[in-house]
Formats: sequence, structure tokens, C-alpha cells
Amino acid sequence: MLAMWVPELPFQLACGRDGALRDRPLAFLNPESPRSPSLWFVNRLSRAEGLAPGMPMDRALRAVPSLRVLDPAPQIWWEAQGSLGGFLQHWTPQGQLGRLGEALVELQGTQRIFGPLADTAERMRRELNVQHGWTSHGGLSLSATAAQIAARAEHHLELVTDGAEAAFLAPQPLRRLPDLAPRLRDRFHRLGLRCFEDLQPVPLPVLVELTNPKLAPDLRARVRGEDRPRLPLLTERPGHARHSWRLQPPRLPEDVALAAHCLDWLWSDPRHPRKLVLRWWDVDGEPHGWRAAAEDLTAPALILARRIQQAFLAKATRRLLVREVELRLAWGLGQERSLFQDPLQQRLDRLEPALARLRRRFPDRSVLPGWVGQGA
Repeated sequence: MLAMWVPELPFQLACGRDGALRDRPLAFLNPESPRSPSLWFVNRLSRAEGLAPGMPMDRALRAVPSLRVLDPAPQIWWEAQGSLGGFLQHWTPQGQLGRLGEALVELQGTQRIFGPLADTAERMRRELNVQHGWTSHGGLSLSATAAQIAARAEHHLELVTDGAEAAFLAPQPLRRLPDLAPRLRDRFHRLGLRCFEDLQPVPLPVLVELTNPKLAPDLRARVRGEDRPRLPLLTERPGHARHSWRLQPPRLPEDVALAAHCLDWLWSDPRHPRKLVLRWWDVDGEPHGWRAAAEDLTAPALILARRIQQAFLAKATRRLLVREVELRLAWGLGQERSLFQDPLQQRLDRLEPALARLRRRFPDRSVLPGWVGQGA
């Protein structure tokens, strides 16, 4: 597996737009503290000067006069994360995007196409720099945990050979274990278990007592470098699409311009939606959802976008700020193509390009898909 890490991706994007920002302390303004401005993210040079997230902006500017405070652009950051996923899809179909600027991909099986795995990983790192101008680090190992920690070594490419995972992980502190709960880390620290090598010889029954029966086997495999997770597909399933919109700063439902975004998403693919599900999350993490009815899906995109907005406002009755909106679509026939497809389904599928041309030619008219008459 290859773990790729683009350190400080938001700052790399800002420096790509303005070359004068390079090699100077940078920070992003916290969008949720307008009355008392404070820092949100700080880069390494700022941390070296003693700055930290959450520090008041006036105090930070007095401490570091050369500090440049930038306005945040989270939507651009999430789009950049999506661009990273699109870049990785050209190399392998399996992978998983983590936190901003992090990804884990499966390269096993690509040797016949791209050659040795180490050469492929180095080519990916170089091409990412050429295409986007992003500096990245990589870690290559059969273990996902070893690959992720190797990428944090900040070498161009850190290779952990087969069988050397446990020895590589042994001196690493447990705080570097991805997604380890702080309460478990504190519990291990009180027991004198501070490094991977302290936890590697612990028997599984003892680890079950320290954690829980579900977590213990996975944790034992990770600290020993024996984890071999099966990664999901980087791409959406055939015939499906998902569009996400993170709101920064979060806003009230009536301030969310959802109809315009939905119209862009519906027009991004000319096929007719077979299923449509809208989901959104409040700032407290509470999920909500709405599913479009069959009569809504036969309406033109202009009318459907307005109905989505109306349904969203009708169901968003909690007076809380909305943090994220997601639209899930099943395009065309809304199902994956099988090897032996039904002849009727094949004919309906071939109608989709013609229907797409009709919708572009008559945007204000309802062009019904072929499956409407299928039941009759």
C-alpha cells in the first residue's frame, strides 16, 4: 500500500496562487470568531515562532510582525482533496482519502502496467508536483499503519520492506497511531505503554481487558504492522454520483443557496436521475435526509432544483446552523451493469444519450425517461 501525504495542503494552495507567501509565517483566520478574531490553522514557520491555533490575532501579530493572516477558503480545500482523489484514480481503482491532504491507495496488481511499486510511487509523487505544484511525501508498505507513519517521515519516499514492519513501528510513540482515541492513549501512558514496542508483546486477552473485544484484534494487528485492510473503490459505483458541499462558516437553512448548487450538480451529467437523496448535517452532527418522489424526478432540472430547496427548508426546522449538504444521485437506470443484461434494460440504456440531447434542446420541457412506460 502507498500512503501519500500533502503536508499543509491549504497553505500550499495559497502559495500556489501568490508566490510571495512562500517561506514566511502564515495563518488562516478563524471564520467562527468574527468579534474576537483568532487563528484557525498555522503553518510550520508560524509554529516555530511560538504561534498556535486559537491564539488571538492581535496577540499573534505583535509576537510575529511578519505573519500573514489569510482568509479561509474551505470549499477550495475540499475541491483540492477531490482533485487528489481524481489524480489517484489514474493509477489504481482502490484507495481511501483521509484527512485533508492524506490518501491511502492499493498498488498491488499494477506492476504489469506501471512497473515496480517503488518506481510507481515515485512517479506518482513527481507527477502530482508537476500537475498541481504540490509537494508530497510517500510511504510504501504491505501494512497500512506502517505506510501512513512512513509517509510522515517526510522523506520523498520511505519504503518499509516485507517483514520489517514491526521493527520499523517499534520505536514510534503511540500518539502517532492513526485514529487512536485520546482516552486510550492516556490509559496506555499511565500503564507505561508509550511506544509501539511496549504494546506489541501484549497478549490479546490482556488487550481486550484494556480496550474492548471489538477493538483489540484490530489494534493488535496495527501496532505489529500486520494490518492488511481491503480498501474501497476511489470512484463511485457505475450509474451513481455524490456531490458534497461543506459550508464555511455554517449558516442558517434560509441562507443556504441550495437550489443553485443542485442545478449545477444536475446539469453536470446530462443523464436523467433515477433516484435522488438529499442529506445534510447540523453543526452538532445531527443528520437529516429527504428522498425525491417519482413525480419529482420527471420534472425538468429547473423545477427539480426548486423542489429540493423547498423540501430542504420544510424539513430543516431546527434553528441550528447547517454544516454540510450532500446530494446522492442514481443516474440513468440507476443500477450497475451486469455481464448478462436484460434486453429491455439494454434498449432503455441506449436511449439515455438521445434523452440528454432532448433535455439540452428543450430545457423548460419535461422529457420523460424510458422506464416511465416500463410498468405499463
